[in-house]
Amino acid sequence: MLQPDFVFRGHQSAVNCVHFMCDSRFLVSGDQDGKLIVWNMLLKRQLASVSTAHSGAVLAISSTKTTIITQGRDNKLCLWLLDAQEFSGTLQLQRTLDIESMNFCKFSSMSEWVAGLVAGSTESAFVYNVEQDKRLTFSIERKSFTRMGTRQDTPMCLYLSYNDKLELLVGYESNTLQCVELLVQDNSADSRIKYAVDLPHKEPLMSIDMDAQKQMIYTCAADNTICCLAAEPSNGKDIKTAVIPHSGSSHIRCFAAANLVAVAGWDYALHLYTLNLNPIQKLCFHRAALTCVDMSSKSNQPLLGIDNELAQQRWMSQPQWIAVASRDSRISLWNKSRINHTHDPTST
Repeated sequence: MLQPDFVFRGHQSAVNCVHFMCDSRFLVSGDQDGKLIVWNMLLKRQLASVSTAHSGAVLAISSTKTTIITQGRDNKLCLWLLDAQEFSGTLQLQRTLDIESMNFCKFSSMSEWVAGLVAGSTESAFVYNVEQDKRLTFSIERKSFTRMGTRQDTPMCLYLSYNDKLELLVGYESNTLQCVELLVQDNSADSRIKYAVDLPHKEPLMSIDMDAQKQMIYTCAADNTICCLAAEPSNGKDIKTAVIPHSGSSHIRCFAAANLVAVAGWDYALHLYTLNLNPIQKLCFHRAALTCVDMSSKSNQPLLGIDNELAQQRWMSQPQWIAVASRDSRISLWNKSRINHTHDPTST
């Protein structure tokens, strides 16, 4: 059985999120106790940490250049400035914004833009421009129909993208995927529903991702179904699905350049598929549910600010890493080149 190449053990509670930044020179992770750690990927050691980045669990992490963005269970969105030296670094809190986290809906980011739910509401979202420090609010109100009548549908996950205009994909508790198109002006953001599709999930949506060309959408849910559909769906037709053995997935990522879709399962396994959802492999190492997955980029550029020739050689020979976070407090690193891309029937 394939084993990880390296394991980070600096967290004392469930690791909820991992994210590569700065051309994958660093890996950032956040845990259930609110701790934030920046890992030096060249040395495989901690570079910087904040023990109480949030008063509640860290739910999601992203970055823009040297700014790290974190969302906590404390309904706060925090922006941190990373000052990284060769062997150490510091994190300084720059700004804090209010965000709705009570239903665990995580923010999404693209370039300098961040999207999240407005605090105290499941009917409104916001986009925030990190560079301009500008925040604009818009409606994502949606009703679902039940045997008891109509009810306000609850957003469960978001995905922000750009296709001529900013677009926000919203995955709902009712299994509906809705695309909201935004017209951003100086001090306002007008929204319109571009389309809504009912997906064949039987439980609430948990995560959304798209390929690099923004042509395909991938979703996972609290059930055992994985979905793939065109970014301009035709009334829910032509949705391709795959099934994992046990119900529940926390996170789905499409790594188009590697022809890889990765699904972090509640069954302790990372399920790997091709872009067409053909099964590749199942990676089993952790002793608790997986929460998040990310893949490093492969840089052909030398490290800036590093004069040591041996360090530069190590950096240039670094593989692409798949980082997997788990509720067992560990982060596993897997060498992408060791992943078997042949069909493995045991992975479904």
